[in-house]
Amino acid sequence: MIKKLLVSFLFVLVSVVGVKASIDNWTLYPSYHNATYCQVFGDKVYVLASGALFSYNISDSEVRTYDKITTLSDTDIAHIRYSSFINALVIVYSNANIDILYEDESVYNISDFKNKSLPNKTINNINIQGSTAYLSTSFGIVVLDLENMEFDNTFNTGFNTYCAYLVRGKLFCGTETGMYSCDIDKNMLDKNNWVKKNNYFTKAICELNGVLYCHLYDYGIYSYNDTLNVLKDVVYNSGEKYDYVYSNGKEIIASAKKKTAVITAPKEVTVYKNVDSNFILKDGETFWDCKGYTGVVQCEMNGNEVVSVSTPIVPNCPVRNYCEFMKFTNAGNLLVAGGNINYLGEVKYNHAGTLMEYRCKDDKWFNFPEDTIKKLTKLSYINICSVDEDPTEPGHYFASSFSNGLFEFRNGEFIQQYDFTNSIIESAVPNSRAWVRVPFATFDKEGNLWCLNSDVKDVVKVLKKDGTWSALEYKDLDYMATMAQLYVDSRGWMWLTVLQNEPGLFCAKRNDTPFDSSDDITRKWLNKFTNQDGVSYDIYQLYDIAEDRDGAIWVGTNIGVFVIDNPEKFFNDGVFKQIKIARNDGTGLADYFMSGVYIKTIEVDGANRKWIGTNDNGIFLVSADGQETIHHFTTENSPLPSNCVESIAINDVTGEVFIGTDKGIASYRSDAIASAETLAKENVYAYPNPVRADYSGNISIVGLTHSCNVKIVDAAGYLINEGVSNGGMYSWNGRNMRGEKVASGVYYVLAYDSGGRESVAAKILITR
Repeated sequence: MIKKLLVSFLFVLVSVVGVKASIDNWTLYPSYHNATYCQVFGDKVYVLASGALFSYNISDSEVRTYDKITTLSDTDIAHIRYSSFINALVIVYSNANIDILYEDESVYNISDFKNKSLPNKTINNINIQGSTAYLSTSFGIVVLDLENMEFDNTFNTGFNTYCAYLVRGKLFCGTETGMYSCDIDKNMLDKNNWVKKNNYFTKAICELNGVLYCHLYDYGIYSYNDTLNVLKDVVYNSGEKYDYVYSNGKEIIASAKKKTAVITAPKEVTVYKNVDSNFILKDGETFWDCKGYTGVVQCEMNGNEVVSVSTPIVPNCPVRNYCEFMKFTNAGNLLVAGGNINYLGEVKYNHAGTLMEYRCKDDKWFNFPEDTIKKLTKLSYINICSVDEDPTEPGHYFASSFSNGLFEFRNGEFIQQYDFTNSIIESAVPNSRAWVRVPFATFDKEGNLWCLNSDVKDVVKVLKKDGTWSALEYKDLDYMATMAQLYVDSRGWMWLTVLQNEPGLFCAKRNDTPFDSSDDITRKWLNKFTNQDGVSYDIYQLYDIAEDRDGAIWVGTNIGVFVIDNPEKFFNDGVFKQIKIARNDGTGLADYFMSGVYIKTIEVDGANRKWIGTNDNGIFLVSADGQETIHHFTTENSPLPSNCVESIAINDVTGEVFIGTDKGIASYRSDAIASAETLAKENVYAYPNPVRADYSGNISIVGLTHSCNVKIVDAAGYLINEGVSNGGMYSWNGRNMRGEKVASGVYYVLAYDSGGRESVAAKILITR
């Protein structure tokens, strides 16, 4: 998908629009924020950011994004390099897949190395010399012939290799333990023919005007005389290590966070100051500075400094690909939190304070402030595990942290942080503001905020809408380490989950006094699951619970799905149901539904179907009773960024299912939405309408009641299509009963509720 970005250097602000890529029913929402590397190719600067790729056109200021839907073959890019020999960009993914991106945006995929059965295929670096690309890997060097698009050789040296360079009949490689070389006329497959040249971590090797340069990571850049085996210093690290060293054919460039060295000869070195740089590319007199989450910036030399001459270039997108929690607001905006719960106190991500909102109607991402919070609170601001919007005040949010308590926002601005210093929220470690564990916070309909507070005596705290606090006492849960989820079901019962360490499920059948737990009708705590056949299980991790539209509670664990189909009975026997799927092979036997599958998240759509996200097997859509698998999406058969699904959120208005993976967010436009209570003519409509000749997707009829009977007829009254709605939606593929595309004309939708008491009509215009 192409979006425009207007930039005028020095004078005009950057105007960035939302970036997403979609095809058929799928849409991707990758992050392009963390710019770490770039290459100039023709009129474009190609930027590697957050493992994704975008380009900026220098001549007309256009920004293009590239991903698995629009252009590329895979996700999670590790390296990009430009090859002048084929006039194309070589793209290497973290799984060792390789794409060749040409100027006309066609792509040639090379998957041989990816498909190799090897214990470790990590590619640390690429060096392109003429028609050859040298891939430095965890086990040695792999040679790719760019002329014939095939792998030429593999040199399994046993060295974790960071760079490779061919010069004067020798192939050099750099490793953490030193630099090695081998004459190309010798058997390079024989490890004994590789001669060690030094004992220093050699991260880069390059050449300029016949002089070989070595980047000794712990010391600096040195020239190297192979005949004498002598290193001579060119530029020292001087306190800060250089991250990247490369040759552009005219100079050697060494870049670090706060400085850039330009080397034209061993004794001709100029060092410039720069700020917060991940990588600097020098193209003539122009510098392109990859400044991480700020984006990429055009720069020039000013005295002894590299200074910006443009505003940062970064598409509107999620700030990071972290999405362990997702939830829709009443207004249909998607809230995303990127932290994690871990009773050992470990932080899974480098920047787990991630908090974002996707405003669907405007196709805009808003990323909540981070640096200002750290400055104001003097806290690390990490592990944001959940977020919710006040139903009584749009724009008023609370986000919970598994490290730093509770954070309040209003209209995008940080308001206040809550912990033991200003509330009844407690710390797992007395008087430590770094151990205030609030893994979950959610509003009820009245605007009271319900919070879980792990590792303390009273794990449930409530910030009431009048601004006062209450604590609820549940002795079974005192000092539980990983409280994970609080859910109040349609009956008003409160369900609490413990993720790990002592995983289990708790339910309180409450009275009409929600802030007083002393008069609860009954309670149940289970940390061992027993099914209807008497089989007992020890649960290692309990990830998610969801209530379906029949009131049943579905529970996702590391060993499969369990169902409480009669919660009233559950309080007596504590037995879970495992759905049985008949084998239909004549044996009369059945298997437990998704038994042994590592489940991380469950959501229920408008048709009461279940979307089930797994740890390593993608996402399943199953029928309301779990008997039928309708879809099973993985990275192999869909644009899903990863098979590890962390979270799911469903937009009940549009039917779009947002899928949060460990490598970013995708969405799938489903054929089910929440059903209407009654059929109303003003609420029933079809989209797209009119249907243009170039449209090939389904036509959606929405605003229907549950299990609504739908008939589509032509202008003469002949039946074209019929069926039953999924929740509040009916999808028609624009074909007749024989599977043929219908002709241009007006078609009428006749909808009747399941009881035959109400009916409405709508019309659809189709042009071919």
